[in-house]
Amino acid sequence: MLASIYTAAALSLLLIALSLNISRLRLRYRISFGAGDNAALTAAMRAHGNSLEQSLPFIILLYFAQTTGQATHTLVALLGGAFVVVRVLYCVGVLGRLLLLRQVSHGLTMLLLLAVTLLLLA
Repeated sequence: MLASIYTAAALSLLLIALSLNISRLRLRYRISFGAGDNAALTAAMRAHGNSLEQSLPFIILLYFAQTTGQATHTLVALLGGAFVVVRVLYCVGVLGRLLLLRQVSHGLTMLLLLAVTLLLLA
């Protein structure tokens, strides 16, 4: 099976967990639309939104890199695994308001996106 499929599944599970967290906060604070000036809900919404925004191009590019033969199974597994870990760290940084962790993990996200893009262009 393609390693990129496992990466997509792991990212999907992360997005589901982030979405459930938003629902939990909406119920707790009785906010049905928007964030209602609630910092925790705003952070949860941004963690989910940003993870979705970064995950979609990455998984598409990773899949292309693997199916076109530009990357080996091992390289795809390493890149995909690293991306999942970095996205989890990013979410911890956003939800825990840990600025340095958020910044470092965002930078690593960009490097991983760049790496898979360059693989396709090689």
